[in-house]
Amino acid sequence: MSLEPKEIAKLASLSRLQFSEEQLPAFASEFENILQFVGQIQSLDTSGVPPLTTTANIETSPERADIAVIPQNPVARRDELLKGAPQSEMGFFVVPKIVE
Repeated sequence: MSLEPKEIAKLASLSRLQFSEEQLPAFASEFENILQFVGQIQSLDTSGVPPLTTTANIETSPERADIAVIPQNPVARRDELLKGAPQSEMGFFVVPKIVE
């Protein structure tokens, strides 16, 4: 499968990767290898394989009560958590928009 430079740029953008024009041909080859591998996986017969619902071993996983823990001072706790955020606004985390 051969990828066009425009497709490679789109894949890089979706992957949050940045390449110079000189780097694109090398990464084109890498992207093509990845897509070939995914194609191999898609060709496997999985008709007898049950869907995976969890990776945890439910029989041996410890259980705990699902109880909400409310801090003494929720506003102070929120402010403490937001200190570690790269950006916050009006008591909320600010994250980059990822939907185009």
